[in-house]
Amino acid sequence: MRKSPSLESVIKPPACLTGRHASFSYNRANSKLSVERKDPLAALAREYGGSKRNALLKWCQKKTEGYPNIDVTNFSSSWSDGLAFCALLHTYLPAHIPYQELVSQDKDRNLTLAFQAAESIGIKPSLDIDELMHTDRPDWQSVMQYVSQIYKYFET
Repeated sequence: MRKSPSLESVIKPPACLTGRHASFSYNRANSKLSVERKDPLAALAREYGGSKRNALLKWCQKKTEGYPNIDVTNFSSSWSDGLAFCALLHTYLPAHIPYQELVSQDKDRNLTLAFQAAESIGIKPSLDIDELMHTDRPDWQSVMQYVSQIYKYFET
């Protein structure tokens, strides 16, 4: 019975890789998986298509679908009354957020509940409740940054 050739004997490396000084090393830091670990929103953008911002927005819409009084269309006014934060966190921490009891008019309570729930699991508050209380259009970049912390904590 004849023995099959080994894979190494069938596949010959190019001449430039066979010399004494030739070396090939796999650089883990540049691997796709490593990049996704450093930037999980890149994977989300590939999944949903488009930019990281739009992918994160679509993820928020998917997570908050079916919640009353929630219509996430942006990272500013959609979050101003705190209900979107509460709905998003309620999907992961239902014991921390009594969503059925919340009303959009009680902005202070909504924001406080959401931020306390997030902080209880180690998500640091990067938004200021006092600032949010005095605007109907919070800074979209700050809101997106905070929401991305929630995404990274629960989804990666």
